[in-house]
Amino acid sequence: MDPPRVPVQIVDRSERVQAALRFAAGASAAGSLSAGLCYLCDQLATMTGSPVASVYVLEAGDELVLRGTFGFTRDALGEVRMKVGQGITGTCVETMSPVTVDDARLTEQFEYFPQLAEERYPAFLAIPLSSAARPRGALVLQREAGPFSEADILLTIGATRALTALIEAQNPAGAHVILRGEGNQRGRSLGVATLLSRALPRRDPRKASPEQLSAAFAAEREEIMQLAERARAALAASCRELEEICTTLTDVRLEERAQEHVARYVPPSIALERIAAEVARALAQHGPAARRAVDIEAFLGAIARRLSGIEAQRVRRGELVVSVHLPGLVALRSWAAGATGAVCATPRDDSMGGALLSALGMPVVWGVRDIFESVSQGDRVALDSESGEVTVNPSAAQAAAWRR
Repeated sequence: MDPPRVPVQIVDRSERVQAALRFAAGASAAGSLSAGLCYLCDQLATMTGSPVASVYVLEAGDELVLRGTFGFTRDALGEVRMKVGQGITGTCVETMSPVTVDDARLTEQFEYFPQLAEERYPAFLAIPLSSAARPRGALVLQREAGPFSEADILLTIGATRALTALIEAQNPAGAHVILRGEGNQRGRSLGVATLLSRALPRRDPRKASPEQLSAAFAAEREEIMQLAERARAALAASCRELEEICTTLTDVRLEERAQEHVARYVPPSIALERIAAEVARALAQHGPAARRAVDIEAFLGAIARRLSGIEAQRVRRGELVVSVHLPGLVALRSWAAGATGAVCATPRDDSMGGALLSALGMPVVWGVRDIFESVSQGDRVALDSESGEVTVNPSAAQAAAWRR
């Protein structure tokens, strides 16, 4: 007698199952690394029930660079970067172990990136990406609340191999890329890329007194005013943008607002972060005046670093600045340090730094949206501000032509 035949069960294709099947199929080999990682992050977010999934790739100089995300703006790709050991993600890669916290805002390791506004999703799960025992980056899931379960951790670890394989197949380090934007007609330049970060220190300096806060404001103003005097001496004519930058620094309302926060026992670094967000919201709908918010954020960030004892990112002679926005303060410091030029991801009217560098005769190209997807820290970059062409990792022949 034959055993009874039992029909097979066709698994219902729930949203999570469909996402898992798409993830298993992989990303298209024809797209860029960021496009592929963003696609896989989208599927992982659905599979794990997480509003945010991000991939950080380990690149030259021990830098972890955001190369893929779902849940955060793609404009931050390539711009958000941190060192191994920095923040929760950097700690995960440094220890090569999963790291999870229910509320990252309460941890000393939390690094705040204003372009991500991560405080909306404070529960973190960071899993290291590795290949043959070598670190390759990290996969990070974020939610409104924790904890992440062991099942979440196991599922996420199981997904890392596909991400690592994609990184190894398409990592753009050293790739030759030509991009285009709007140039300022100030000639050509060749330099080593320095990618500027807008990360604000979240170290909690509770012992900072009102006097120390005032001293930090005064020291930052004094340094910028001295650079402004050097710039005025070098300019052939007055520069409206330079004067606007100086006016921003002397706005006493910024310091008064910071002191109000400190009087309510808010740590100064968090107080400065809140003020920057308040200013951005207030100026967002005011057209050209909105450019001031970029300068105010840079100014307050510099003060926060002074109070936290964190050395500000420095531009060195011969380097070429790559930035999303180009704040006037950053432009002024870059010019004084001997930078060769600047590439900005956003358009000309987004910030005042480009206009200042143009007045000082430095080549600038604006509106290069894909620059952060194409360049890594330390890459050589050739810039032609006449045509708006930006070449990442030019050949020896191209570099020689740029020097003529």
